[in-house]
Amino acid sequence: MEIIIFSDNELIGEGEVPEALAKVRAFKRQQPGADLLVLNRDTSKVLEVDFDQPDEVIERVLGIQAGEPPKPAKRGRGRPRLGVQSREVSLLPRHWEWLNSQPGGASAALRRLVEEARKSPEVQVEEARMAVDRFLHTLAGDMPNYEEALRQFYRRQYGLMYEQMADWPADIQRHARWLASRAQEWEAELGDPRRRNRAGMNGVV
Repeated sequence: MEIIIFSDNELIGEGEVPEALAKVRAFKRQQPGADLLVLNRDTSKVLEVDFDQPDEVIERVLGIQAGEPPKPAKRGRGRPRLGVQSREVSLLPRHWEWLNSQPGGASAALRRLVEEARKSPEVQVEEARMAVDRFLHTLAGDMPNYEEALRQFYRRQYGLMYEQMADWPADIQRHARWLASRAQEWEAELGDPRRRNRAGMNGVV
């Protein structure tokens, strides 16, 4: 996981957790009372961090917040722990029958299906868009033209979106553009849904 850390509207550190924390430690030595905001770089989700804790504790807590499985402790023989959580799943009998017939059984089949779904362009586009939305809401919600910038983003009018951001702090603009570029890449991978819809309508008899 990579993180970004802002103080007010200035980017203090970014990258893998150990690298970013080293930059933050140096910053806090100069400005010990500064407020810091930590985000997951890719999803823009806010992460809770107590910088009074040692770095190894912070890394573990950030991993838990990101949903990463805990690093396995040294073990002897036996199956490793994978951080699996048991929850109830309601399916029809034919679904259970199919799942149970798959290699590794129902649980392994469900995990494979979820991982494949997460990699689909449709899901990636939605997650990339949500990352932009979260970031703008968190860092730019009180900036001029925030609502119009977000509106142009969802219209995929990226040039107009960037025009609305022109007076924002440079670090916020830079990261917002990077997030928007990721959404654009996945949109290109997925293709233009309007074009697909027109093609479908042309095929209707």
